[in-house]
Amino acid sequence: MKRVFHYFRLSLFWLMSSMPAFLAISNAEAQTLFQDGFESGNLSYTQNGIRWGDSASTVVNALNPRTGTSALQFRYPGVADGQDGWAEQRVELGASYTETWVMFDLYIPANYYHRTQSGAANNKFFALYRNPYTSPGFQVNFSTIPNGSGGSNIEIHSYNNGSESPIQTPTSGSNFITSADAGHWLNIVMHFKVPTGQGTNDGVMQLWKNGSQIVNITNLASWGGTGKNYFDAAYILGWSNSGYANETLFYVDNFVISDSPLGANPPGAPGLVAVQ
Repeated sequence: MKRVFHYFRLSLFWLMSSMPAFLAISNAEAQTLFQDGFESGNLSYTQNGIRWGDSASTVVNALNPRTGTSALQFRYPGVADGQDGWAEQRVELGASYTETWVMFDLYIPANYYHRTQSGAANNKFFALYRNPYTSPGFQVNFSTIPNGSGGSNIEIHSYNNGSESPIQTPTSGSNFITSADAGHWLNIVMHFKVPTGQGTNDGVMQLWKNGSQIVNITNLASWGGTGKNYFDAAYILGWSNSGYANETLFYVDNFVISDSPLGANPPGAPGLVAVQ
């Protein structure tokens, strides 16, 4: 009888001690809308109606994964000074959303150099918008601009009721990418939220790099317009107005879309979400 009771106590202790971890895992899974580590070797994965859309100079391969065996490569060919580049992966969300969290690992090439040139030199980083992209409803994006030493600062692009707003360059976004990041993986977490109404100016664009907050905008005037104040599509990287002097290869791995906070440090986050 004592042996049975001892076994019961041990079993109960194990269950109680394991419960927080179990609940954390279950909670993380419940928040995830889409999660792809590219282990399929292609872009065929779908989840909750979300799927990969059109591609430009991207391919899933095994050349440089962060984890597992595959990652998504973005190839920018070398072009002459003054010429542009393009590598982009679109995401079709399959439904209308007003708030989301996005997380992915991004490899910065060892030869990364954001060149300064006359005219536009900004490069797209991540865009969230209402389709079609060419007829703006809600539309915001993080872009990068040269910092003058080969690295990049962050700038904010947005529309308000169909008209493009003045570009914002938060000082906290200075030196977003530097030479110290070249040849290394970064963990990127972003949080987006549409304004609650016209003139409320409470749109949200937040960004964390390796757990440190880089951008914290919570008063954005980015109303999408009547019947257009939502997003249903996104794209990763994209048009490079600066172009790159030499072939430049970025990689994305462990891409996650969630309806709740992601990452270790964002306010209200439940803790690190395990990426399979």
